[in-house]
Amino acid sequence: MSILDRTQMMGITNLVAVLGVAIAATSIAIAVYQYRRTVHRDIFRVYADKYDSILQPEIYPLWQEALAGDDKHWERLTPVMIAYLNLIWEECYLVSDGVIPQKLWELWRPELQKVLCSDFARQVIKNSDFHFPEDLTSGSPLGLAQITGGDWLRHPSVAAKRFLKFLNR
Repeated sequence: MSILDRTQMMGITNLVAVLGVAIAATSIAIAVYQYRRTVHRDIFRVYADKYDSILQPEIYPLWQEALAGDDKHWERLTPVMIAYLNLIWEECYLVSDGVIPQKLWELWRPELQKVLCSDFARQVIKNSDFHFPEDLTSGSPLGLAQITGGDWLRHPSVAAKRFLKFLNR
């Protein structure tokens, strides 16, 4: 075997090795991508089920009326609102911890903002002395006074924006 044949063989061997590494790396990247998509889909399903368990179909029309400002069912729906707010806080923590992906959070955010800006939610937050869990705020000054006082009651969109800005840190 001549030196020329050996050089060509080495070139082909190196090419095959490089292609093998590239294919393996691509396969791993695709597997990670698919795994993450599966996890995100599972998170979505889990939280959709949690919301479905809180907002039963038979109370959903009453819930919509309560969010629109009709207070005749607020007393009956207060436990539902508290459970809903607890779920929002749970999601906030998981988003800030990176467990729930930002893209999924952006999908849910308009509905959560709509609920948080409702008179019903503000009333429950105020009456129940609702606050962020300590580990969620990490000592942040954002607390009950900022959520229920001043701007929140007069300008719900200002407080919601402040709340969402806090979440996006």
